[in-house]
Amino acid sequence: MDPGRGPDGARDGCEFWPVEPNLGYPYADGIEGLPDTLTISITGDPATPYQGGLSLAETLGGTVLSVDGEQHTIALSGTSDCVNGIVADYLIELRTPPADARCTL
Repeated sequence: MDPGRGPDGARDGCEFWPVEPNLGYPYADGIEGLPDTLTISITGDPATPYQGGLSLAETLGGTVLSVDGEQHTIALSGTSDCVNGIVADYLIELRTPPADARCTL
């Protein structure tokens, strides 16, 4: 299981990026014209809070796939047939799952 930390102990590769961010907050606001986007959010992700995925999907006006589990990153990792099927449908057909779709690791 991926604990969400790299070999140097960082939660992700950007944590110790040597340059300060230069974008204001919010980064994405008033986005128009996007197709329905798929955001995958894992309930026990050690690097990205579950609520963050829900907020991103709301900001983009997209769909959330909630995944019950504890790891960071899941799409096409070979860990979940449930997630892989939904991601494949999205990438090939641009079809998002129903609003209540949920997978478990």
